[in-house]
Amino acid sequence: MARGAADGPRIADHINENIQTAADLQDLDALINDIYEKQKLRQQQLREAEATLNDATKVSAQHAEAVRERGEAFKQKQEDIDKRLIEVTGSKSSDEATRKFEGGMEKLWRLEMAKGYLELLDKIHGISKDALSILQSSPGEALRFYIELRAITSALESMQMAAEGAAPHLVDYAMKLADNLKGALRKEYSKNLQTVLERMNWPSRDLKTDSPLIDEWQKWTELLLQLHEPDIVSQAALLQGEKEHRNIPVLLPLEEMVHPLDLRFKYHFSGEKPTNRLDKPEYFLSHIIDLVNTYSGFFMSYLQPIFDKRSLNCDRLLLPVYSNAVFSYITALLPMARQKISATLPHIANHPQLLSHFIHELMQFDSDIRDTWGYTPEFSHDRAWKGLTWETLVKEDWFAQWLQVEKEFALSRYQDIIDATDSGEIEYDGVEATATKPTKAAIRVNDLLETITDRYRPLSSFSHKLRFLIDIQITIFDLFHERLHSGLEAYLAMTSTIGRTVHSSTNQPNLEGIAGLERLCRIFGSAEYLEKKMQDWGDDVFFLELWYELQDRVNQNAQTGRPVAGAIFDLNYANVAQTIFPCFCLGFANVAYRYWRIRHHPVCGPSSVYSEPYYRVQILVTSPCSSTPKANSATICTLGSDVSLG
Repeated sequence: MARGAADGPRIADHINENIQTAADLQDLDALINDIYEKQKLRQQQLREAEATLNDATKVSAQHAEAVRERGEAFKQKQEDIDKRLIEVTGSKSSDEATRKFEGGMEKLWRLEMAKGYLELLDKIHGISKDALSILQSSPGEALRFYIELRAITSALESMQMAAEGAAPHLVDYAMKLADNLKGALRKEYSKNLQTVLERMNWPSRDLKTDSPLIDEWQKWTELLLQLHEPDIVSQAALLQGEKEHRNIPVLLPLEEMVHPLDLRFKYHFSGEKPTNRLDKPEYFLSHIIDLVNTYSGFFMSYLQPIFDKRSLNCDRLLLPVYSNAVFSYITALLPMARQKISATLPHIANHPQLLSHFIHELMQFDSDIRDTWGYTPEFSHDRAWKGLTWETLVKEDWFAQWLQVEKEFALSRYQDIIDATDSGEIEYDGVEATATKPTKAAIRVNDLLETITDRYRPLSSFSHKLRFLIDIQITIFDLFHERLHSGLEAYLAMTSTIGRTVHSSTNQPNLEGIAGLERLCRIFGSAEYLEKKMQDWGDDVFFLELWYELQDRVNQNAQTGRPVAGAIFDLNYANVAQTIFPCFCLGFANVAYRYWRIRHHPVCGPSSVYSEPYYRVQILVTSPCSSTPKANSATICTLGSDVSLG
């Protein structure tokens, strides 16, 4: 009844939807037939659903029965296993039997491990033995055995790290075996290479480069390169991940070829030989340059083809090593220079002139290697060679002592310039005819500053350059500026009312008229001369590069507060790049401006200028990093020396 009551509205809705007009009654038969068809379709779907349900119920029952049967079978097997374990182990319970069985399995696993251990030992020992047995007859095949042994050793090291240091004795034995085999191979290859080199008359200027000799030389050279490649790859991987500068390795064949050159070098530059002089470091440095020039052609002609061949199928980390044969040759020569440098420096540490000359010659040597050969022997192409000077000053920590020596020398030279009897004389011929004439002292001070610039210009370290600029050159600037300023202040004091009274009573030199004007001209000419020279620094490429580097470091480290010039020089001021260069010009411009005001002194003109106690001027200083002048406010007192940079 309920279903019929529910179907009533649905039937009514269906009739209302399909019979809305009298014309629709003509299609009543078709409508009834459609309803019958739908009813048959639904009855068929119902029968199919019932059949599917019956099948699923049957399958479910079968699955449940199968699971039950497997469970009973598993239980039966478990009982059988427990009985067997108890019988085999002679235990009283299944738990005790299980523990004994697991102990036996662990012993069996250890036995398998020991078996694998011994098999691996036998394998690596066999590889080493086979390589040594054919070393004389088939050196190339022996090398392949070594490469296989080296691969096994590397794999063992990797697995040991993953296994938290397991089997240390096995790994250690494998490494020693590989090292011993490498030593035997290197000894044999080196002996054969030395034999060929002797037949080639190496090293001499009349080398024999006959085709059979060169072919044999290339054979042993390539074998030594292949022997060295695994070690180079390992070292290159470490160097690429580090920012610290390290020396790249010397290739084995080049190490053998440089050995007689090293013996010759030690013969000439050690002991009591006349060429071994502490005051002539250029002797041994120029000798190394000569070695590069003499034999570079040989390595480029005969070693570079081997490099090109090896680079076709080698590890990508070896590509920088095989890029240039001359670079590899220079790298092989540098250890003898490092050894000589380390042996010489302690003997000249207490001799300032010798130390200064030594570092200067070392910088010249680095420049020659860079400029002539473009030497950049780094695994990473974005790292330039820093040079032996950098290694000496930074890694060996000689920079502070050398800087002190250079500073003392510069200040001593400055004092000699000031103490010279003609330092205050005006130099009429040293500048252009239309230029203001400075004193001889000003010209000599400028020459001294330019000499200092030339001495530290070749340095590769930005920190070292900045230390020279600030510790030495700015110090000399300050001293000379103070001297000019003091002279101007003394003139003002002596030409004041009180000063003229004292002057008339003590018979001091006349400061009026031409004599006073000449005194002022010496101050003004010197100040203007140095001011223009400092402006010329802004056009020097060296100072432009220094300026940009300083700007970049200030911008990068402004937020972090880290030192701008590294740990050796704590420069944290964010505005340093805006004042370090312009302040030079501003200081000397200050003196020149005050001279212009003094021209109105009663000695030279009206005295009304002193009615104002202070004067504020805007001095335009063009910074080296911009062509746009920057206005710096300078408060200049007529009887004071304070200059405040705005």
